[in-house]
Amino acid sequence: MTVLDTAIDRYFSATNARNNQLAAECFDPDASVFDEGQQLTGLESIRHWLQHTQQKYQPEVQVLTAQRSYGEVWVKTRVSGSFQGSPIQLHYVFALQDGKISRLMIR
Repeated sequence: MTVLDTAIDRYFSATNARNNQLAAECFDPDASVFDEGQQLTGLESIRHWLQHTQQKYQPEVQVLTAQRSYGEVWVKTRVSGSFQGSPIQLHYVFALQDGKISRLMIR
């Protein structure tokens, strides 16, 4: 079993439960997210992104592996949902600061 930092574990649990408010609380107020070619900064933008992603794709994320590298946490996942090619493997790359997610890149 892969052990994740609390903020990352809570983020995946919240998104899988479709609880966007709880997912947003995992982020630092000045956090940034890079997904689908877009960079978003700040909690309001991240809340909007979470809501949009849930409505459009209904993603369900299964964590496969996690490792630390150069101050980041790389999480390999299997993501299923309402999109072509589902399920797919994606990497979530997290940076943490003071127990919160300060940066998330989804590749």
